[in-house]
Amino acid sequence: MRKLVHNTTALAACLSMIAPQLVQAQGWPSAPSAPITAAGEPVLLAQSAKDLQGIDEDLRKQLMKAERKKKEEAAKAKAEKAKSRDKGKADKNKDGGKKKAKQQSEGQGKKHADRPDRDQNAKPAKQHSGNGKHDERQKVKEGKGTKPKEDRRDKASAGKKKDAQVEAARKAKQRKQQAQRQEDKAREKAREAERARDRDDRRKAAAANSRVGRAGSQSAKQRAGQMAGLSKVLDQEIASGLTEDRLSCVSGGSFPCARGTRVMTPRGVVLERDGDGYRLAPKNAQTYRAEGDGKMVARGSNDSDRRGNQAAKEAARETRAALAQALDDWQTRRDFREQRITRENRRSSSQDFSTSLRDVLAQTSGQAPRDRARKDDDDDNDLVKALLLGAGALAVGSMLNNNRQVALSSPDRVVFTRPDGSHEVVKDETVLLRQPGSNVTTENFDDGSSRTIVTRPDGSKVVTIRDADLRILRRTLISADGRSTRLIDDTETVPPVDIASLPRPVPAPASRNDADMDQAALREALRRETSIDRRFTLGQIRNIPEVRSLAAPLDLDAITFDTGSAALRPDQAAQLSSLGAAIGTAVAENPREIFMIEGYTDTVGPDVVNLALSDRRAESVALALTEYFDVPPENLVVQGYGEQFLKVRAEGDVRDNRRVAVRRVTDLLQVADSR
Repeated sequence: MRKLVHNTTALAACLSMIAPQLVQAQGWPSAPSAPITAAGEPVLLAQSAKDLQGIDEDLRKQLMKAERKKKEEAAKAKAEKAKSRDKGKADKNKDGGKKKAKQQSEGQGKKHADRPDRDQNAKPAKQHSGNGKHDERQKVKEGKGTKPKEDRRDKASAGKKKDAQVEAARKAKQRKQQAQRQEDKAREKAREAERARDRDDRRKAAAANSRVGRAGSQSAKQRAGQMAGLSKVLDQEIASGLTEDRLSCVSGGSFPCARGTRVMTPRGVVLERDGDGYRLAPKNAQTYRAEGDGKMVARGSNDSDRRGNQAAKEAARETRAALAQALDDWQTRRDFREQRITRENRRSSSQDFSTSLRDVLAQTSGQAPRDRARKDDDDDNDLVKALLLGAGALAVGSMLNNNRQVALSSPDRVVFTRPDGSHEVVKDETVLLRQPGSNVTTENFDDGSSRTIVTRPDGSKVVTIRDADLRILRRTLISADGRSTRLIDDTETVPPVDIASLPRPVPAPASRNDADMDQAALREALRRETSIDRRFTLGQIRNIPEVRSLAAPLDLDAITFDTGSAALRPDQAAQLSSLGAAIGTAVAENPREIFMIEGYTDTVGPDVVNLALSDRRAESVALALTEYFDVPPENLVVQGYGEQFLKVRAEGDVRDNRRVAVRRVTDLLQVADSR
């Protein structure tokens, strides 16, 4: 009862406060001023019970209207929130489930359409008070109480970014440390180089003050007597104040040289250290010889410091090549082969050989020599079968005619050893002629000789006749109009060669880079030869050094090869441009011109390998002259000499000894008149 009275009193107080405003709003007559209570609050005194009842009814309506408006606004806010939540879900599933969401939305709309009263009459959800789990789920659903997924993703992204920054800093530190180490090494290397330069400077300073003197040993005196001309030149240099800093190392580089290395004076005398002085190096180590007037003449490949080998002696005695069946047109051939040359089945200068000479030698080094009796009238010629017919390499150690033994055998070359220990290389001499577009026919005869006819697209022909040892007997150029030009003819009779009566060899021209010489200078250098009133066979020119030295060689210093390779790179072939133009011009003026391309090596490796390798390299240079500069291949012959004729008389890896040279032999060859 007390509570009811209290509530009634409170209601009366409220009505008394808002009564004036209601009266004014309704246009009621003004009431007298309300008395003020002791608390300072006005008190409305009703004029009558009817007026009070009317005021109460209007107040109730206003309150109900405000309540309805509040509920409508709450329902509207709830609908907006639900709509926003549904839109977020739709965006999240947009890529993977658009179709499914649409179907569900349509199904839900249809469901609501079938039961419209369900949503209208749905009861409000129960208020779960005091349930902690439900409240927590409700907070999560409303986005309250926990961090949203975006915040978690941002945190993960920030963590990854921080890890990446740490890793980048670690790598940067490593790079900095590595750069510091490299810088330290570079500084240490620079300091070591500086110390080495200081040592060299001290040595050079000491050498500049150290005069070259002769050794007083017995061997020094003996060599001075054997090489009086060089000894005289050395005396002249010593008298002029020769010091050690003016000496050069034979193996390359400047003084001081490595221990045991021979040195060369400015004029070209090769010396050896002997105690506190110097003595002349052996004769076979000297690069020059001194003439009577003191002039130094390069020995190079013009000289052979050894006695003539068996091949040279046989060539000197020979007056003409033996007859062969291939020389006679009426002879019956044993077989006939024809081949069309294309870019695929010919060898180019930039293409290396498929067989490594060192591998061939290693594979056959364990084979025992084969002693096989051979009849002079044996119809089966091993060289022809191996190199022309492609029947396979010869067995190392097998014996050929004239007591020759196979020392190395590859598909393209055979090296055999003569009874005196000298070596000779044999190959197919028609390889240069096998140019794309040509037809090659080879006729083989019963005595082992062969005739090869190369027919070119323009109708011209080159006929090469070889004996059973594949030696060229005759080569003839037949032009398209039928004119015949004899280029090589070893069947013509020549007198024996008396080596002692031959004139002095022509001095070799100074070595120069072919790219630095013009055509006129090259042609002048190639025409340097000793005048002589006789001619020689191609075999005599190839095998007798004294005959070959009658025509000066031109060393092609610009041409280099990779170790063990015979392939000539295009940039190296470009160095032959001036030479190719000079030879081409000479052949155009005289179609009988013949140039011999010679290959040489140093002393590194087996001598049989070096001989075959030098022959391969000479072939590559000849092919390059034809491929790049249109030099007619029939006017070229190739020959390798291996390590037989060293330009620098020194053993081992010497760059100047690995070379290719060209020599004009036209005026030395004995050929019949053109017809």
